[in-house]
Amino acid sequence: DYVARGLHAGIGVGAAYWVLFGLGALAGPAVAGLVADRTGFARALYAALALQVVAVGCLLVASDAVTLSFSSVVIGAFVPGNVPLVLGRTQEIFADPGERQSAWSAATISFGVGQAAAAYVMSSVFSYTGGAYRTLFALGALALVLALAVQLIGEAATRLEEVVLAVLHRHLQ
Repeated sequence: DYVARGLHAGIGVGAAYWVLFGLGALAGPAVAGLVADRTGFARALYAALALQVVAVGCLLVASDAVTLSFSSVVIGAFVPGNVPLVLGRTQEIFADPGERQSAWSAATISFGVGQAAAAYVMSSVFSYTGGAYRTLFALGALALVLALAVQLIGEAATRLEEVVLAVLHRHLQ
């Protein structure tokens, strides 16, 4: 819609970017898995979120063919590509299978509710702003930055806890 109507490029050009989005979606889970195999799921998830921030954020400042192609492929890749990263990260965090299942269930429910709520909010914002696509891109980039911050803060808290426990263990022996 952004390309076809927002940029007045027409349905044919908009459809071409949907094809790029689809190609990204085809490759996304495999590429995400390969990266996670090499770097670990935490780093792969951080990189995925950062790349998505760039892919959405660049739409705030540019609408040329290279930017639209990059954004279409990257966002397309992570629509299904985030799933194996989050699942793998959940397995890294929760060693106990019962805890892991509970966490995955909570994540799945949260994702569904969040997706529905975000769609409603974004639709309302789009209507309220008279069709301002860049406002949606800014909100999307902000949401991705917050998701990345939550991941990084959680990782830092976990590492701090490990250090504190190690120091306490040494001093209590």
